[in-house]
Amino acid sequence: MELNAHAWKDNWKTLLPEDTESICRQMETQPLSIASGGILKRFEKIYAAFAGTTYAVATNNGTAALYAALWAAGIRAGDEVLVCDYGFIAMAGAIVTLGAIMVPVDMEAGTFTMDPVDLSRKITEKSKAVLVHNPWGVPARLDAIRAVTGLPVILDASHAHGATYQDKPLASWADITCFSLGMGKLITGGELGCAVTDNAEYRDRMILLGHTHRSPADLVTKIWDGNTVGLKFRPHVIALQIALCQMKRFAQKKTLLINTCRRIEDIFAGSGFTPQAVPPGGSRVYWRLVFRLDDSLWGDLPPADVESLLRKVNLPIESNPYLPLLQHQSPFLWAENTSLVRHEACPVAAAVTPRLVTFPAPVDIDEGVFSQISASLDNAQKSAAKAAN
Repeated sequence: MELNAHAWKDNWKTLLPEDTESICRQMETQPLSIASGGILKRFEKIYAAFAGTTYAVATNNGTAALYAALWAAGIRAGDEVLVCDYGFIAMAGAIVTLGAIMVPVDMEAGTFTMDPVDLSRKITEKSKAVLVHNPWGVPARLDAIRAVTGLPVILDASHAHGATYQDKPLASWADITCFSLGMGKLITGGELGCAVTDNAEYRDRMILLGHTHRSPADLVTKIWDGNTVGLKFRPHVIALQIALCQMKRFAQKKTLLINTCRRIEDIFAGSGFTPQAVPPGGSRVYWRLVFRLDDSLWGDLPPADVESLLRKVNLPIESNPYLPLLQHQSPFLWAENTSLVRHEACPVAAAVTPRLVTFPAPVDIDEGVFSQISASLDNAQKSAAKAAN
């Protein structure tokens, strides 16, 4: 039986009734804004432990966390930041807002993560940091990236809550690791971000940039004796409470998510779709399911035609989120930003990205849906064969 329009429905509940009660208690009994201590301190302590670091700094969203991390690492106007060309617009936005220059690095064909060999080619005397995406929950080859550069390494782990590399948390490989806990993320506060680090000075710099009235009293290193020097990135206390509720059940969610998505990947792999690879030593989570079209089965059929066939059989395909590639995204189309990108050839990303298709990654679906997905894919392939003839 083919998939019906609502079958790919995730049974996982982000918030349970008891969570809603705790959020209401927070609203009724605690301040709605807090500069220091209280739930902010509690969240940062719990999230640092979750990420495997000493310190955490909460922000109002993941983009603010990226911005604060880059600023803390010393990125200023004219500095070069190396980023995988297959990546999210927020990384470019944080860089250009600092007046820095983005340098695109090619991706590895199987994992869609930064290619350490291409990274080594593109480092110059102007390079000041490497910003590493871990797309859809797959960790980059972080040991190889660290081996080719002594620059500060900042991770965007917005898709990768709970992922590991070589049996260690992702954050243990980086100088600063940034998480989005925003819309639909594996842990969400609605709008929320967090940057984690083992470096006390980086931690303090992020606070003095964006946490008004928290500096200097909360600083560990005492590197500053005044108030903040940048825009306010303070998170909302309700967002913190929403995220804390979910963290209590994250281990259960992660197990269900991985089991469900691996089963879906196996079905797609037998129907002309190559799942995103995971590097040796990596352990992924899933924020989306992304597949490369197998040309031996789909031939030269344009991806838009394949997407149309998949929609006709009720598979919930999403638009390709990283087209165009990052160096051609909108931040660099503004006249004042055209000089803030060093355009570079990224041939693997240019070839692979247009052949990718994206689906939601459900945590828990009904057992019968798996066979329906298989039937729908079979029907889509039959339609493709007819179109080819």
